[in-house]
Amino acid sequence: MRRVGSGARLRSDRALLAAVAATLLACGDAHERAPSIATWVLDTAAVVSIGGSEDDAVEVTFERLTGATRLPDGRLLATDLGDAPLRRFTADGQYERSLARAGRGPGEIIYPADLFRCGSAIFTHDIDGRRVIEWSMDEGEPLREFRFELPAGQQAPYISACNAKGRFAHLGWGIIARPTAGAHRDTVPVWTNVTADGAPLLLDSVPASDRWGQTHEGRVVGTRPLPFGRQPHIAVGRHHVFIATGDTTSLHRYSFDGERQMLTFSAAPPAAVTAADIRDLVEREVAERGASRRASLEREYASIAYPERHAAVTGLLVDVDGLVWVRRYAPPDAESVEWLVLRDDGAVIARVSVPRAFQPFEIGSDYLLGKRVDIEAGVPLLELYRLRRGGS
Repeated sequence: MRRVGSGARLRSDRALLAAVAATLLACGDAHERAPSIATWVLDTAAVVSIGGSEDDAVEVTFERLTGATRLPDGRLLATDLGDAPLRRFTADGQYERSLARAGRGPGEIIYPADLFRCGSAIFTHDIDGRRVIEWSMDEGEPLREFRFELPAGQQAPYISACNAKGRFAHLGWGIIARPTAGAHRDTVPVWTNVTADGAPLLLDSVPASDRWGQTHEGRVVGTRPLPFGRQPHIAVGRHHVFIATGDTTSLHRYSFDGERQMLTFSAAPPAAVTAADIRDLVEREVAERGASRRASLEREYASIAYPERHAAVTGLLVDVDGLVWVRRYAPPDAESVEWLVLRDDGAVIARVSVPRAFQPFEIGSDYLLGKRVDIEAGVPLLELYRLRRGGS
C-alpha cells in the first residue's frame, strides 16, 4: 500500500477545503439569484357574488359566462350567452344596465366567446359572424366593428389574448376540412397583431388542442376538445407572448419579433385521469347546462376515450403587473388549486391557492374576477375575490 506523506495530505486537505468553499459560494450565489417563493392569499369568500336561479330576476341570472372585467371606477362588465350578452354591474354587484342585445345588428351580439380588456380598450368577440366590437369604457356604447386579420388558411382564431398596450396574439384552428374520428391533434399557427385590426405577423406553429371526433353510424358528425386533453393557452405580457401547449410544465415565450425561448417552471409529472375526474366533469357540465341535459351528457361522455394523464398546464393568464399565472391540475376532492406566479424570465415567485371551481377571467393588483359554477344550485356566478400579495 502506498503511503501518503504529510505534505501531500496538507495539499490534498487544502484542495478539498477550496472545493467545498467554492461549492458553498456557488450555492450562495444561486440562492441570491433565485427569488424566494412567496405565498399570496386569496380571501376564502367572494366579496362580490352575482348570479341566481331561474326564480331570481333575469338581470342577475346568467346562462354561461364567457368573460368579465373590472372598470377603473369599480363597476363590473360581463359577457354571457343569454339574452343579455353584455351587462354592467355596480361595484357591489347590483345590476346597472344591458349594453347589448342578442342579435346580428349594429351593437348586438349572438355568441360572445370572449371579452378582451386591453388597457383602456374593451372588445367583445362574437364568433357568430366573427365580429369584433370595441366598446367605450365610460358610456358603454359601441365604437366600431371589425374582424381580426388572419393568416392564409385560417377562418378565425381559436383563442386570443391581448396586453395593456392593445397588442393581440392568437392561436389558429387545426384542419377543419379534414374530419377525423376519435382522438386527434393538428399543428396550428401563432400570430400577433400590432393593433387589434392590424395585419397578422406569424411567430411560429405549435401543437393544437387534443380533439375528439364524434361519429354517428360510421360518419364524423362533429369535433370537440378532448376532455382532460392538452389544450393550448395563450397570454400576452408587456414584452412577450406566452403559450402553454399542455405537453410539459414549460411555456413558449416569444418576443414580438418572433424570438422563442422555453421556460420550464416545474418538473412534476402530470397526474393520471381517474374515474372520479370523469364523474366530476359530468356533474359540472350538468350544473352549467341544466339537469335536462344529464342523460345526453352522460351518453356523450361515456363514448369518449380519455387520455391517460391530464394536461401539464390547465390555465394561463397575465396579471395587471405583467406577471404570468399558471394553473395545474387539482383532483375533484380538492377544495382549491394552486396557481404559480412567474416572472417574465420564468422564475416562480409566488403560489396562490384558488377555489377549484373558480375560473379567473382577470387578475388585478388586489383581486381576481371570474366565474364559479354552483353545482348544488346549478347556476354560474360572477365573483370577485380579494387578493393579498405578500412575503413568503
